Amino acid sequence: MFTGFRLAVSFLTIIPLYKKMANNQELARSVSYYPLVGLLLGSAAAGVCYLLRIFGLTLAADAVALVTMITLTGGLHLDGLMDTADGLLSGRDRGKKLEIMKDSRVGAMGVMAFGTVMLLKLTFLYELDWGLKLTALILAPAAGRWAMAFGIVRYPYARAAGGLGAGLQGAGFTQLAIASVTLTAAAVWLVGWQGVVILGTVGLVTMVCTGMIVKSLGGMTGDTYGATGEMVETWTLFIILLGQQAGLL
Repeated sequence: MFTGFRLAVSFLTIIPLYKKMANNQELARSVSYYPLVGLLLGSAAAGVCYLLRIFGLTLAADAVALVTMITLTGGLHLDGLMDTADGLLSGRDRGKKLEIMKDSRVGAMGVMAFGTVMLLKLTFLYELDWGLKLTALILAPAAGRWAMAFGIVRYPYARAAGGLGAGLQGAGFTQLAIASVTLTAAAVWLVGWQGVVILGTVGLVTMVCTGMIVKSLGGMTGDTYGATGEMVETWTLFIILLGQQAGLL
């Protein structure tokens, strides 16, 4: 258990809790803990936001909270988002899209995707009431990491030669079930029965995002796992904001 958790932390963040060379079986088992890592990342961001709020900061606190998550993850998932945008929106064939995504340089589509996601996250956070803001900061990263687990388990790997996410392909229903239970328990604890509704929309958006990616690439890659996580994280902030405005949260 602790090996899988430490490996998940090391894989998804810059914190090197697991320093050995992991085999594919260990990598696959670590997928179970992705939402838990998301909860910890979100808690760190919420803690930073809370501390800055003491000094009367509002928008700045929201911005620094987002930067905290980027720092703790090393920008890994945002990098995947940018690479995915460059590839999928290139208008090329499948092989060329995968080649573009592998290029370390960022194109116009990647820059626009990054800017759009960060602007939306910051706006949604700013519009949230104080208590619900902290809840959203904790829950959204967990939902995004669950979406990554879904993509890993549900779809094949797109690259024949392997890559960052190739070692995760041994993950199966057990890992997704554990990840789902973790996320559901957190959502219900944080927002009550409304959490189930939020997760219903998260599941739907995840299926749409991954389905569109797989239709274009024939499978998922390490970059698309990160892209899916970022998009679902953004959606979670948005649906919580909608719930607030509708008087349901």
